[in-house]
Amino acid sequence: MNERRREHESDALRLLDRLMRIPQTTPDSGWPSTAELQAERIYGLRPVNRIGDLRKGKYNHHCYDFEMISCGHGVNRWRLHWPNRPGHPKNKQQTILPLASASDWYEREHGPRPTPKSETAGPLFDAVVRQ
Repeated sequence: MNERRREHESDALRLLDRLMRIPQTTPDSGWPSTAELQAERIYGLRPVNRIGDLRKGKYNHHCYDFEMISCGHGVNRWRLHWPNRPGHPKNKQQTILPLASASDWYEREHGPRPTPKSETAGPLFDAVVRQ
């Protein structure tokens, strides 16, 4: 006989409720680790699998933004960003542009933009009559 308890979607919703009760201002050390979630024994056999299901939107069609915080020595803590961070979670084909860079697509592909040498843009616009 198999004595293992069957995974159920209520496990994921209980886990989501637990993580939503933690204030967003909590430091990284205050978020639960994988081992702590497993020790509580109320989120299924592998709580990390429930986090993956919630991230994909399996239960209520909302993709939640979970962050895995590596604390070294194999300890991973799980943080729920609520509301989701901009651009998260993302699909595999999507890229996120860094917000810190001031360059646009032209500067990334061709280098810095050329600066005009005078107020007129050159011989191309000399024939334009200004009114």
